[in-house]
Amino acid sequence: MGKIQLALVILFINVLGLGAQTIYMTKKGHLMLSTEVGKEPVNAESTELSVLLNYTDKQIVGSLDLRTLQMKIPEVNAVLKEAEDPLMVYFTGNIPTEDFLSSRHDPIDFNWPVTVSFQDNSFQVILRTTLTHLEEGQRFSCLLSAMGELLAVETGLEEIIPGLDKAIEIRFAQMVLKLE
Repeated sequence: MGKIQLALVILFINVLGLGAQTIYMTKKGHLMLSTEVGKEPVNAESTELSVLLNYTDKQIVGSLDLRTLQMKIPEVNAVLKEAEDPLMVYFTGNIPTEDFLSSRHDPIDFNWPVTVSFQDNSFQVILRTTLTHLEEGQRFSCLLSAMGELLAVETGLEEIIPGLDKAIEIRFAQMVLKLE
């Protein structure tokens, strides 16, 4: 699925589907990246991860503008802020489990195949993922925690950030909440 098509799907679901009980969305998800630039360790963080879960088919669609990444290297921040091309990353994947919001469960661990698109590049990454059940009163929720590694050459980021290491570690945690 191309970036434009994915953006249209997100917009369509956003406009028409948010009233449905099976659609859950956040625009303030938390993502962390770790890598090296010029042999210097770099940790980048954003709280602007947008995630949409369609609970009926367990599909998650998400996006992140790389310009929202914050790190302690001003030169890399400047490169991202001044880039002329769009820096939107899109991802999609299905959670391979039947029902995880309606009752208590032990942590569910799985390898999650996720398709990532950035500019003209699209590739698949496998994220080590855990769904941990949390319960508070009448609300049921799960914490979706995922981590994995992206290859810089697949993303095309090495062309934008000179000296970028071959591997980029990605971690994110997102609450999935259901009101009963």
